Amino acid sequence: TGPTRKPAPDMLLHALDIFRLPASRALMVGDSPADIDAAKAAGIASLAVRGGYTNIAVENLGANLVIDSLVEVPHAIEMLKEPV
Repeated sequence: TGPTRKPAPDMLLHALDIFRLPASRALMVGDSPADIDAAKAAGIASLAVRGGYTNIAVENLGANLVIDSLVEVPHAIEMLKEPV
């Protein structure tokens, strides 16, 4: 994971580099403020999943979209692709 922890974006930026992907082609799925903040810092879209280990409502984390469970990820990806 490297010397820094989330919300530092280092591990996400490293993954983008390894896979030679632009941030616009990546998605962070998380359930904590650190997850969503790391995605923002890396310029990556994010999904917040309800039910994580935080006492902050996931709707307030600033993710691009909030979902109830991981089974919703494929549908959420399609929603994020739609023009705003």
